[in-house]
Amino acid sequence: MRRIHQKQQTLTPIWSAHEHATELEAISEILDANPTIAALAAQDLIDPEKDSGRGAPGMTADQVVRCAIIKQMHEYSYEALAFHIDDSRSYQRFCRIGIGDKPWKRSTLAENIKRLKPSPIERCLRR
Repeated sequence: MRRIHQKQQTLTPIWSAHEHATELEAISEILDANPTIAALAAQDLIDPEKDSGRGAPGMTADQVVRCAIIKQMHEYSYEALAFHIDDSRSYQRFCRIGIGDKPWKRSTLAENIKRLKPSPIERCLRR
């Protein structure tokens, strides 16, 4: 039966069947199976002298790694990266952006990704 309106959207969108979304899903599974990658990234991102436990939580180490992977895969500028993450449901799912969360601005992405040393990204790409 055809409905006139969909009353409520699903809370967790499914992965798209598109080839690129399938690739992102596979990378996501690798990241989930290897929590050490996010732990290594956290060492680059967390400054014990500045982290007072106050303020907004910001991006997680896992989210920074995921955004960096997208940036490297497509050689995006930070401006293009911010646009594509904001515009793409698949990228939002891959980067673990919740339904009510706002995607990050260019400056936030740049500030966080630039702090990563190559090792966490290289380990993921090798896998």
